[in-house]
Amino acid sequence: MAQGDRRSDAERGAARSSDALAAPAELGVLISAGAGEPDRLLILGRPSDGRVHVREWSTHNWSSAPDESEISVADALAIFQGAYDSRRRMSVSLKGIEAWLAGRPA
Repeated sequence: MAQGDRRSDAERGAARSSDALAAPAELGVLISAGAGEPDRLLILGRPSDGRVHVREWSTHNWSSAPDESEISVADALAIFQGAYDSRRRMSVSLKGIEAWLAGRPA
């Protein structure tokens, strides 16, 4: 036990678990179909140097490998802003996506 750390092993473990839940390595967002566009599932990696790794499936390729790309955080935000502006449902709020891409919990 670290000097001065009076928490029990269980409390320290819970704190580590809480940190892990607060900052997952990936964020999945399901965007509902609309205006002739398919349902989309985007899995975002944590941003690094202003870029984010994106894996994407849609109703056109659910059972195959995802389309993968590296895009700027601004371009990622534009995808979700466009869906929001088109009034498409998203499994994570736009504010949550913005927070997550900025390094805060979604």
